[in-house]
Amino acid sequence: MLLTAKGMRSLASDLQTWENADYCFRWRGFLYLLGIPPGEASVREFSRLTAIKGIERALLALRGHFFMIVKEKKTHKYTCFTDNNGGFAAFHSKTAVAASFLELVSYQGLTTTQLDRDAVLEFVNFGNVFANKTLVEGISRIDRNQIIRFGPGGKSVHSKKLAPIDAGNGDFDYLQFFEKIAKSIKDLRLSVDLTGGVDSRLIAVLLDYYGVPFETTVSGIDGMEDVEIAKEVAAAMGTTLHVTRPLVDGLEERIPEVFRISDGLNDVFKHDRSYQHNQNRVKRGIDLALSGIGGEFLKDELWLQDFPFYTSKTSRLDRMFTMFMLPIPCKNEYFTGEYANANQLLQNGTLHKLARYELDTNTKTYDNIYYYYEFPTIGGGYISAANRVLPSYAPMVELDFVQFGFHLKRRERFFNTFHRRTISKVNPQIARIRTSEGGISVSVDKWEVSKDIQKYVWDKGTRLIKVIERRLFHGSYTRQPADHPELSVRIRESRLAKDAIELLKEEKILQGNVQLPDIHDAHLSHFLSLSLFMEFLHSIKGQRHGT
Repeated sequence: MLLTAKGMRSLASDLQTWENADYCFRWRGFLYLLGIPPGEASVREFSRLTAIKGIERALLALRGHFFMIVKEKKTHKYTCFTDNNGGFAAFHSKTAVAASFLELVSYQGLTTTQLDRDAVLEFVNFGNVFANKTLVEGISRIDRNQIIRFGPGGKSVHSKKLAPIDAGNGDFDYLQFFEKIAKSIKDLRLSVDLTGGVDSRLIAVLLDYYGVPFETTVSGIDGMEDVEIAKEVAAAMGTTLHVTRPLVDGLEERIPEVFRISDGLNDVFKHDRSYQHNQNRVKRGIDLALSGIGGEFLKDELWLQDFPFYTSKTSRLDRMFTMFMLPIPCKNEYFTGEYANANQLLQNGTLHKLARYELDTNTKTYDNIYYYYEFPTIGGGYISAANRVLPSYAPMVELDFVQFGFHLKRRERFFNTFHRRTISKVNPQIARIRTSEGGISVSVDKWEVSKDIQKYVWDKGTRLIKVIERRLFHGSYTRQPADHPELSVRIRESRLAKDAIELLKEEKILQGNVQLPDIHDAHLSHFLSLSLFMEFLHSIKGQRHGT
């Protein structure tokens, strides 16, 4: 799905279309208006609102994760934008817009000479590229607050004028919000992520409370805490739990497709498990997958580096960076000259960028950084990849929900208090079931609370100690608890790993004496994912030269 001043250049197989006499709407992803069924019915109502209010005001009512192009038939002008929460990634250059980074790179005919060195270093260190940047110069991610137009004067960029997350007073009615979501999606075949955590449980009990039928599902190995607790919760709720047991067999055969759905801007191997998980949902005929992403804004997860001092006027950005953003940085010795020099500046450069998001207290600052700097890349990367397999939605990242969480009193986010009150209100039985957060419940029952307090403090302290140990001693790197236990070994032993290191040496990124065993597990899959993108660039060059 690519747009230039001349109009639509290509049509993706999953592109949806609706039109009337005045407009033609085309979109990718999951889109709806509260209380209205998703897709065509919501777009029809959006068209009515556009005719009354204008597109700038009408689009503020849209929900979901999507990229949309609107053609005004009388003027042949095009307007395009993504969702208002940063969940769906789309991209623009000086002359074009696309729902896929790889598609836009191919259209522009870019080569390795357009690589952005600083972005490459971000990618191999973090596994992501932040602040709407991409791996190449001249292509950026479309910001959630941007509207892009093509008309007689060419391309122009405008602001949606979205309110910041610290706007308002937190009076959002989240129960009414879920009641309207339930009305919109009740006729779809739904699959709800269910782990041992509190966020996925919150989504599940609220949908159940409003009478929406759904299956529950979890990805992981039998015996894992997340899987076993999910079984308990699903049984108590009376829903069917499907367990996707991640496979490592066939890893290299899956990688080209996982590279496509992760769009060349994410660690491919971090997406393999979720790809398998979502493929299984497709096979079961699921229409929409729902996740608890965004629940971070309802608890103190984003503040752990300052636990339990959550009202300080001083933000410890350096501590946040070294403990949680990049506990194990790439060694300068990996890289050739300019890359090595730039790698030395990565931490200070990132801290300088993060300082722009500082607010009057430490916890507000950490929320602000996560929402504007980290989430569009990390959370948005997973949501976008999922939507390339089947429609997927994380309702708690909608702007008004995030604003609500931002304004919660610190004590309401401490000790999972918001989750406790809400889950206990709608399903007290399920609230009593332990979670994977130190084995605590989410019940408001006094007896349960008295048992949970010590567990909660112990869990937070243990997590902090593990993070500090990992930073100090560069210990073994746990990618994701639910991954197959042999995944890291299989990655390291793969043909792709050997070829990737040699390719990055040829491209003058890695030093000639760097060997595969020199690369830490924390970074290996990032280098391999980068090499896949380099091969993609080479394939574009080959196609243009007829080879």
